[in-house]
Amino acid sequence: MNTLLERSRVSTRTALLVGVATGLAVVGVYTVSGLLIADWSLYEFFAHLSPGVVGYLVGMVALVTAVFGFPVLAYLRFGLTAPLVVLTLVLLLWLTIGVVQGVLSLQTSFGLALYAVMFSPIYLVLYGILGGGEYLLRTKTGIR
Repeated sequence: MNTLLERSRVSTRTALLVGVATGLAVVGVYTVSGLLIADWSLYEFFAHLSPGVVGYLVGMVALVTAVFGFPVLAYLRFGLTAPLVVLTLVLLLWLTIGVVQGVLSLQTSFGLALYAVMFSPIYLVLYGILGGGEYLLRTKTGIR
């Protein structure tokens, strides 16, 4: 019986590069949108920049890159759809919370995104559990 990895058409390196690029693109779009829509001030940012802030930003960029990049990597390399479904449900959940609370607007969506990122370790665990379950199910049953 062939494993999913053996039947994959995309190399690990390519899947990893596309996943990381996707995650960094999300960070870039978020940053540019914050500068253009939410009127973030670069002057204030650089005025408060410290090693602790840089460390926090690096950690947040890594988390966001992992949250958006891992489902893409898992789909491209292994054909797993469970992490993509989890990501879609998480995004819909946070948008629904914003709409129900009446706080969803162009300006407030940036604050809501910070709450969403704080729960990102939970999403990563769900990716692992559900993606791993899907992988095991597919390798045991031979389903592609």
